[in-house]
Amino acid sequence: MTRPTPRGAALVAVAVATYVAARILGTWELYLVALAFTGMVCVSWGLVAAGGRRLQVDRGVSPTTLVAGDPLLFSFRVKSGLLLPGLQVTLYDATGGLDGSDRPVEVESLGGRSGRTFTSTPWPARRGVHRLPAPLAVAEDPLGLVRMRRRTGEQLHLTVAPRLPELSSCAPCVHLGMRLGGGRRLPTLDASEFRGIRPHEPGEPLNRVDWKSTAKTGSLMLREMEAATVGDVTLLLNGAAADVVGDGPDTTFEVAVQAAGAMAAHELRSGHSVTLLLPDRGWRPLRLSPDAKSLRRLLGALAETGPNGLSHLGPSLRAIVADRRPNARSRGVTLVVLKLDGVLVDALVRLRATGLPVSIVHVVDEPAADWHEARELRPSLTAAGIRYVPVGRTDDLHLALSAGPVGRHALAR
Repeated sequence: MTRPTPRGAALVAVAVATYVAARILGTWELYLVALAFTGMVCVSWGLVAAGGRRLQVDRGVSPTTLVAGDPLLFSFRVKSGLLLPGLQVTLYDATGGLDGSDRPVEVESLGGRSGRTFTSTPWPARRGVHRLPAPLAVAEDPLGLVRMRRRTGEQLHLTVAPRLPELSSCAPCVHLGMRLGGGRRLPTLDASEFRGIRPHEPGEPLNRVDWKSTAKTGSLMLREMEAATVGDVTLLLNGAAADVVGDGPDTTFEVAVQAAGAMAAHELRSGHSVTLLLPDRGWRPLRLSPDAKSLRRLLGALAETGPNGLSHLGPSLRAIVADRRPNARSRGVTLVVLKLDGVLVDALVRLRATGLPVSIVHVVDEPAADWHEARELRPSLTAAGIRYVPVGRTDDLHLALSAGPVGRHALAR
């Protein structure tokens, strides 16, 4: 929409006043001044109306595959389709506030049928699925008398995956049948049942290529296998907004997302399947098999999740876990939570009494602040055979998840 700016409106008012003065005084020079002021606004109006409709804005982002913490760069290409030079353009909603400021991008004196390219200052990408609206282009004439606002370009959807540490061992998963560095080797896809034939995904190993199907289709086809003797591990991530501590992106919930993702990725690399339960999915199970496609699905699901869980998980735990296991071969359940209370401990003990191995990763602001409550609750967990691993917000996840039953901060101190 094309409108006069406050400066343009003031000039129109001056033109009207000059015209009235000319009528009263009968001075013909004042008519020329009023006509000149009016002409300036009209010319500016035509320039902005014609140039604004021919304005093109292209927005790009690099890198194309984003991981939390990577330097995020936006590039903008602003091009004028008008022969006449002089338009000044300001882009709003250009970065969608991903840099925390949403600073506008200013382009001065855009030439006729020419373009300019700008690159933003890099800043660390934040985990999540970000939906950026099309940039709002505000075009003005060189004198700033008339302005046009118009959305131009396309919407941009960015998925920033969490950065997951690669675990060499997994303390919370010892009870669930995983080896803790140098232990017995579990059956992998070499001891498995045939599930079907599917196309090869980039990055997957070639040891399961079905050459007969490959010859028929002309593209690489893989035999999809299912573990025959080892079931999956269920990972449940829960965190309520009221329990989150810290300022983004360094919050306890971000640490919980990384912990759950690191353990799931460790399982997948070990050749085992994973069932992931997230509150954003209504606790619907996400089945992940040990292949490259499932790892991408894992990262996508973790990118979307937010602190939308239950503040009191205990009363609902049995209902959430019940019937979520795909078969009787499920090797156990691991919870990653921000809050641990007596009701949740009782629910875990009852769940363990059914014969299901249970582990819990408790993410806190500082482990020292949680020692008192943990000292009171840990005996019940230990007596029931439930592995408890506390993780601090500033801890090294690789060390915390690989250190042992109580992590680096021994609760016995």
